[in-house]
Amino acid sequence: MISVVIPTYGDSEWLHLSRDRAYPSVLIQDKCEVVMHHEQDGTRASSLNNGVARTSGDWILFLDADDEFAPGYVGAMRRALEQHRDDGTRMVLFTPAVQHVRKGRPGSPSFMDRGISLRDDNWLVIGTMIHRDLFNQVGGFDDYPHGFEDWALWSKCYRIGAQIVRVPDAVYRYFHNPQSKHKQGWRDRKQQVATHIRVKEKLDAWEAAR
Repeated sequence: MISVVIPTYGDSEWLHLSRDRAYPSVLIQDKCEVVMHHEQDGTRASSLNNGVARTSGDWILFLDADDEFAPGYVGAMRRALEQHRDDGTRMVLFTPAVQHVRKGRPGSPSFMDRGISLRDDNWLVIGTMIHRDLFNQVGGFDDYPHGFEDWALWSKCYRIGAQIVRVPDAVYRYFHNPQSKHKQGWRDRKQQVATHIRVKEKLDAWEAAR
């Protein structure tokens, strides 16, 4: 089974947004389990991890409150999984194409790969599908500032040998929201660069200690 986690935390407006945007986009998908998890006093990492703890599927997908899965998303992920059954699929990250939506205008879906190793920076969107065993093996999401939790998870998986499979028929609709916590964090570029360096140093240390 494929499980979808829609995590929210803090102000309840994000929970309301997830019900208005993210959740309806999952309801039209092929059969899957959906878990909406909100923590008023939590963090993004705790909401993600505790949301996963409530799921029962072997494969986990994540969807942010202000984004959407395009129609056919889960079905495309399921087909990709079937095509890679013989590739040790528990060690595969299935990543979707991303469709940026700015001011209501959707762009063309594409992958965010800029030729940069996941050891150095993140190019996998949160809607990447991961096996529960791999998620648990690397310890789930780390409690870093918003946006770096994703990179830490995918980077740890990559560092222990996970393969990345692109799934072009799965389209993740990323809505550019100037009020999102991610956008607000990037307003302080100097702080973001310092955080990037700190997270990379911790990931390098984690890899060296294995």
